[in-house]
Amino acid sequence: MFDKVMAAIGIGNAQVDTRLASSVIRSGETLEGEIHIQGGNVAQEISGLVLNLISEVIKEVDDKKIRVPHTWARLALTDPMTVAAGESHVVNFSMEIPLLSPLSVGHQQPKTWVATRADIDKAIDPRDRDPLEIRPGVLHEKLFNAMKALGFHLKGAPLEASRRNPSTGCVQEFEFKPGQASRFGHLDEAELAFLPSQEGVLDLLIQRDTKARGLGSMLAEVSGSDEKFYRVSLSGNESQDQLETMLAQALS
Repeated sequence: MFDKVMAAIGIGNAQVDTRLASSVIRSGETLEGEIHIQGGNVAQEISGLVLNLISEVIKEVDDKKIRVPHTWARLALTDPMTVAAGESHVVNFSMEIPLLSPLSVGHQQPKTWVATRADIDKAIDPRDRDPLEIRPGVLHEKLFNAMKALGFHLKGAPLEASRRNPSTGCVQEFEFKPGQASRFGHLDEAELAFLPSQEGVLDLLIQRDTKARGLGSMLAEVSGSDEKFYRVSLSGNESQDQLETMLAQALS
């Protein structure tokens, strides 16, 4: 009885250890790994084993922007199971990393990690946390390279909580600045964001901000009318040259 009480308050509890095949992965690929479960001092019932993908998102609370953990993907791994005292279990898993995953690029890139939780009745749930770096997928890379060819450099990539993307509950904004030699020097910056698509694999939202030049331009900037938005559906089969042409038209 004493062992059961101690396990219920987290002493002698089962432990979980997630071991990723790789801590660096590209969006669109499959994350693989193993979860090692080590039994505690007494047998315990695990009602479920859950893998969460979590990132820090920017959220506005009481007119202040703060960073909070946000779960944007989840995978339930096992049916209820019993772990005997001192017993070891290994659970293999594979999980597709969505194209709309937060990417680890630019300044202000979001921290992302894999959080594993074992649900044990009347006990402190064993948890494990492993950092994860998500690199751009093929389509992202072609778009970023197209922006580079147009003379832009990636400044930041903040991740914000947003209802515009119901699949993850967050949207990442990729902020680009034109270089001195860019023919888009009339822009203050350009922003790209990826959203769910009904026609293709992704929708691309393009925002261009013009620089204030003179009183008329300054008033336009203050009113927000200097910002122009374009939304296009991408099939994923576009070449970098095609993307460069499309971006140039939208940003001109």
